[in-house]
Amino acid sequence: MNHPQSFSVGFGFDLRFTEDVFAPENDALLEVLRGTTPGKAGTDRPSRCLVYVDDGCLRGDPSLPARILRWFSLHDPKQVQLAAAPEVVSGGEIAKRDFSLVERVGRTAFDRGICRHSYIIVVGGGAVLDAVGFAAALIHRGVRCVRIPTTTLAQCDAGLGVKNGINAYGAKNFFGTFQAPYAIINDARFLHHLDDRSWRAGAAEAFKVAIIKDRAFLTDLVATAPLIAKRDPPAMRALIQRCALLHLDHITQGGDAFERGSSRPLDFGHWSAHRLEVLSQHRLQHGEAVAIGVAIDLFYAVGIGRLTRDEALPIVDALAACGFRLWDECLDLREADGTRTVLAGLTQFREHLGGELTLAMPDGLGARRDIHEFDPEVFERALKALRQSRAAASGVHPAQRRA
Repeated sequence: MNHPQSFSVGFGFDLRFTEDVFAPENDALLEVLRGTTPGKAGTDRPSRCLVYVDDGCLRGDPSLPARILRWFSLHDPKQVQLAAAPEVVSGGEIAKRDFSLVERVGRTAFDRGICRHSYIIVVGGGAVLDAVGFAAALIHRGVRCVRIPTTTLAQCDAGLGVKNGINAYGAKNFFGTFQAPYAIINDARFLHHLDDRSWRAGAAEAFKVAIIKDRAFLTDLVATAPLIAKRDPPAMRALIQRCALLHLDHITQGGDAFERGSSRPLDFGHWSAHRLEVLSQHRLQHGEAVAIGVAIDLFYAVGIGRLTRDEALPIVDALAACGFRLWDECLDLREADGTRTVLAGLTQFREHLGGELTLAMPDGLGARRDIHEFDPEVFERALKALRQSRAAASGVHPAQRRA
């Protein structure tokens, strides 16, 4: 006999915007850990914490571990406790290249008696958030994870979703979980310390989501691109907040937060971006690869009649005005049969989703309609249009940018 069953589980988490989360007078993190934010049940037990810090943060703020220790020391240990001193971990794709960091977090959690009602706080860029978040999701089948994204890319996009993972077999995020964070705290202080590459990286994700979801936001981005290039703090804060809220609106209201279907609307431009990161051996940062992928797919959208060239060109020019270089030598790589190597990204994208190929494409500016077939000839014309655009020739090569 057949007895089908079903049940639903509600998820919720806080997103906070603040400045200097570890300042003694800042209570944003305390309120999260003590469950005193709306919709969270308070606790009478001490909130025990492990803290992991991306080593990239220390280049801009070497005092960060000491500031974290001081913040905890100033609070009642009957309320919040550090189970161990903050651990500094390697940032960037090194964090995701294998299970090393996952096992390191697990070992510490085991040795320090971390339980499911404890907290793992991760301070860093998207790769560290992914890897430590993956570990938190596996420990006891899920320890509360508080993300403090420190880059524009992470505050715009990578730190916001319900995905965690690490890379394997030359594929992005091959191993991973869907696990909502307990809370996310976007701290503007960290942005002041970013190098130029990391500063502009989040703008690529903002353009991506605006193209397919918010035409008014896209108009603003095109207008403010020179300010982003000049590192204007108010312009970047406005970009991050609007981009973050658009991403969370899709995740929480889109009806498929755990991607059980075959559509990934927020990955417009990403099928080639993920492949370019791997082909460049991560010389290209994620945001740089996304900028190229978005530009390619804009011209592809022109080729299939979803956009006009006059609609696409100002966006591509604005990406270049932010400082992105929109052509990379990896696009010229070919297999023995002459096929462009980057096209393997389509197969990996489909496998990651399951089912048929599904790519998000604009349906006019500010709207989206997926495609399920990919025309290599249209792609070739899109690459030609991009290569010939003035935007592809502008920008600075990643190796020449200020580190």
